[in-house]
Amino acid sequence: MSPLIIEEAYHRVDFDRELVFKFFIAFSLFEKALKENGFHQERGNSEDIQPDWRRFATTIDEQFTANKNLPDNQELRTAIDYLLSIPPKKQVFRDGRIQFVNTERSSDSDTEWLAVLINRVRNNLFHGGKFSYDRPRDTELLRYSLIILEEWANLNSDVKRALLEVI
Repeated sequence: MSPLIIEEAYHRVDFDRELVFKFFIAFSLFEKALKENGFHQERGNSEDIQPDWRRFATTIDEQFTANKNLPDNQELRTAIDYLLSIPPKKQVFRDGRIQFVNTERSSDSDTEWLAVLINRVRNNLFHGGKFSYDRPRDTELLRYSLIILEEWANLNSDVKRALLEVI
């Protein structure tokens, strides 16, 4: 494959490259920090592990819920409200074609559901789901996801330490 094809495709997509890169790094480091601090699940009988976002969300839920209601946390409340009220859609294969669909909420806890939604933002972006990037919408999803991840990092000292000890 000619590298010119990839280069041309890259330049045709209208996205905030710095924001996408920041989200990619932040999400990857967060998953590393989760796994290193016991927030992981094994996959079947293999040695593979994956981060356990829901279990992590459960441990910070009470404090996160309290913090979002603090008077100086308007930006956090805006981020939470946006993701909960206009959640990213899930990519599915239905009726012989790839589609994005709304899905039912799979958790009673806002914190756990936000973990699902932020993972969906990542999956849609990095697994080829966003082959037509919607700059205003996707920019908001990335920006608001980062605001929530920042708050979550501050709620668990071990995860925070792992994030800060990257290098």
